[in-house]
Amino acid sequence: MMGNNTPVAKPGPLPPTALITGGAGAMGLEIARVIGPGKRVALVDIDPAVHEAAASLPDAIAFSGDLSDAEVVREVYRGAFDALGPIGIVVHCAGIAPVAPFLETDRAMFQETLAVNLLAGFEIFRLAALDLVTYGRAGRFVAISSISGARAGYARTAYGTAKAAQIHLAGQMALELGPYGITANTVAPGPIDTALSRERHTAEARADYQRTIPMARYGEASEVARAVAFLTAEESSYISGHTLFVDGGYMAAGMGVSTAQSAAAIRRVQVVTKEEL
Repeated sequence: MMGNNTPVAKPGPLPPTALITGGAGAMGLEIARVIGPGKRVALVDIDPAVHEAAASLPDAIAFSGDLSDAEVVREVYRGAFDALGPIGIVVHCAGIAPVAPFLETDRAMFQETLAVNLLAGFEIFRLAALDLVTYGRAGRFVAISSISGARAGYARTAYGTAKAAQIHLAGQMALELGPYGITANTVAPGPIDTALSRERHTAEARADYQRTIPMARYGEASEVARAVAFLTAEESSYISGHTLFVDGGYMAAGMGVSTAQSAAAIRRVQVVTKEEL
């Protein structure tokens, strides 16, 4: 171990490359669009549409594969490294979100959720870190977690546990990789308005979210992407081990959300009425 007085070599510059899992999804592709300018990007997804997604970007390549398979993860990463060189930015956005109450969550569902959401990210971060350390380069690692990783939610046993583990994994990487100039953070969105959420979230679920979120709306993929862009920029080189919630105030809220929403609605009506007088 390094002693307190042992100097730490300054890492080389951040490589202008990025690997984004879940790149065929609305959020993953939007992250690629926002952080991609000036960088070569590798998109990874189980959906073959990832190739079409990559074609929509100025300088991107695509890999299709099932990230629940550790061997596939290693093959995909090695393919990206061979094509791009050391990967400076790694964003693990791929994930599955089974909805099942605790008593109906079986071992297979739990393991599959961990395999995609957690273990695939661990393996890709580990491989990228080994190469960055070998080449003496800085790095930016971001895991896309969730508010479900910080607070329990009904029928979120597998998903929430995997997302909570992502937050701890980022902290562990921040501790051990910091001396090499590699930062590790998580971005934890609340509900995001995508085609998938519109398909899966019932009207009752959407109303429940809006009652518990001070801003009373779903977020946009672009809002998550801008948070990732901040954490992967040169300007964030001293920010590591943090979770940035992109949640409309959900994590800060306690009792009285609906009261605050009602008071704001009344005040807006009063302001409009005064303007009309």
